[in-house]
Amino acid sequence: MIALSDSQIKKLKAQDPNAFNEFYLQTVDMFFRYINANYFLSKEDAEDVISDFYVKFREAIKHFDDTLSFTGYFWTIFKNTLKDFFKKNTDMAFTDLKQSEEDEDFGDTLVDEFDISLLMENDFSFERIQGVMKKLDDLSRDIIYFKFIEEKTNDEIAVLTWIANDTIRQRISRAIKYLKNLLDDNS
Repeated sequence: MIALSDSQIKKLKAQDPNAFNEFYLQTVDMFFRYINANYFLSKEDAEDVISDFYVKFREAIKHFDDTLSFTGYFWTIFKNTLKDFFKKNTDMAFTDLKQSEEDEDFGDTLVDEFDISLLMENDFSFERIQGVMKKLDDLSRDIIYFKFIEEKTNDEIAVLTWIANDTIRQRISRAIKYLKNLLDDNS
């Protein structure tokens, strides 16, 4: 998790070049990993998205409200930059961002530890996992990425996505069940 002190955030707001260099060095690899894990863009396209983000971030940080989560703030700018990229490149597939929430009993959506360990024990190729990950909706894919690639806690994911912690648990559970079914079906 990127943790900047209040003084570092103030330097960013004041447009301090050294603060931007530090922020860049702390975040650039994380953004590349995120794009590679979720969108499978070419290296050049990923570089374009990330450079567009830093330009937008530099302007937006001037107006950052210190009462908000800094991490949630820059992730929102990054995700909006990704959306803008896909809007400009209409020949690329991009799913609707609207989420359909079904009325399900929360208990029915939980995956027990046994199911997760069975899924993890299977020897699935990286390409197969990438293929089924593409079938998840964007929010679930992001949550799975944060949970298992970035190894963030549910509380940290809730801050990044601005979604309640219970919903995070529910999304993880649903996504794992869905992925397990897809991987088992493709065996």
